[in-house]
Amino acid sequence: MSRNPTALPNGQRMEKGVLRRSFMSTVGRASSVSFCMLYLILLGRPSYAAPFTEIADAGSLPATAEVTSGAGLLTEIAGTLTPASGDAQDMYKIHIDGGGTFSATTLDGVGFDSELFLFDASGKGVYANDDVEGRDFAPSMLPAGHPLTPVTAGDYYLAITQCCSVPISSGGEIFTVGGRDHRAVSGPTGAGGDSPVTGYSGTFVQNPTVGGPYQIFLTGAHAAAVPEPEVFALMLAGLGMVSLFTRRRKIA
Repeated sequence: MSRNPTALPNGQRMEKGVLRRSFMSTVGRASSVSFCMLYLILLGRPSYAAPFTEIADAGSLPATAEVTSGAGLLTEIAGTLTPASGDAQDMYKIHIDGGGTFSATTLDGVGFDSELFLFDASGKGVYANDDVEGRDFAPSMLPAGHPLTPVTAGDYYLAITQCCSVPISSGGEIFTVGGRDHRAVSGPTGAGGDSPVTGYSGTFVQNPTVGGPYQIFLTGAHAAAVPEPEVFALMLAGLGMVSLFTRRRKIA
């Protein structure tokens, strides 16, 4: 019995058996590529950059902090403080890569005087800053390469407040920010520095109704929550099918 050939452009012909083998070979290559990509993703965190925007009202303590999500480098967090409605502090759970590469800096020109605080996974203070310059409304910065910059990778909590709302623990204030030198990068040297954060104290330098939007620019950080492997698998399967479809169109 004769085989039924399949027509190709320019008068070429391909038998079904050959076309089937070509099809299966393409599927195999697409599957291999997808598997390799998935393996690399699961082996380490992706390196492309992504911002994160406050979804709901971020809480102010580790138990209520907003968990950053995404699949790349966490380069920016954007949100809003509304002190008039009791939202004078926002906290985010992030993943720090370690090695002293982490930094966090607020955008200059924010409509309120910001302060930044970093806590470890247990809620204990790491370091803090009020103003990078000796003036109100100056950006706040937690620098990279500082003796207090985390060298251990892991999950941490980053908080932003309107000055001068400062974190406290059961023992008192955790950091000694402000005072004579608002530019100082402070460790947890306050009376409550040995205990996890439980709330905030202090009075606002400005009208408590000020607040407003903010942006925090980051280095050396990833989102705390990455998509599940199953999600990546579905994404890569889709990429494989696109590759397969493109190759079949070239053959046709």
